[in-house]
Amino acid sequence: MMHMSKASRPDELIKLAGLSKAELARIAGVSPQAVNNWFKRGEIGKDSAIKISAHTGISLSWLLGEDDAVAVPQPQLQDAKPEVEVVGHVRDGLIPVIGDAVLGMDGLIDMMEFHAGWLRIFSDDKQAYGVRVRGDSMWPRIQSGEFVLIEPNTKIAPGDEVFIRTRDGHNMIKIMTFNRSGDYQFNSVNNDHKPITMRMDQIDKIHFVSGIIKAPRFISADDVAKD
Repeated sequence: MMHMSKASRPDELIKLAGLSKAELARIAGVSPQAVNNWFKRGEIGKDSAIKISAHTGISLSWLLGEDDAVAVPQPQLQDAKPEVEVVGHVRDGLIPVIGDAVLGMDGLIDMMEFHAGWLRIFSDDKQAYGVRVRGDSMWPRIQSGEFVLIEPNTKIAPGDEVFIRTRDGHNMIKIMTFNRSGDYQFNSVNNDHKPITMRMDQIDKIHFVSGIIKAPRFISADDVAKD
């Protein structure tokens, strides 16, 4: 265990985590100027600290200046030889989970939006987000408790699974079968419902479903807060 003053948090974080200011900005999702402000103030904002804690394993209470003792997981500090040889730079990431998608028997989704945590996975889409699936109406393709990774900026093609929000507030996860003459047709993921056709002006957003992520990839915001 190590004891340090609150004013030393950003400086000591650089040493403990072995990260540059640019890397801290990327992990926290803030600008380099915001990181420079941490060093001027001697403290880190709460939202940024949560993300850094999830990424590094350093206790959130220490990052926030609430505890003078910091426990750093040993694997984070050891210089172990990798088991495989890697060519190039390997990038990791944390994708925010924006809430729960409660699946109804009619194929619609009741979205409960809140900051649930993160998925430990990389996406090229900087605006990627995840939702946790609740319910069994998409079983076995999507099981209750799994996560759906959604990429708003990925181009969609027929046959892709998509997350849809209509202008009247309905949410769905469907398979887009075609986009023709201003109309979309969608099939059910589990074939329990008939295909539906919607005009483009009926749709608020349609986002690409990149993957289905298992629960062990999830980092709970509540668990981080208790750290």
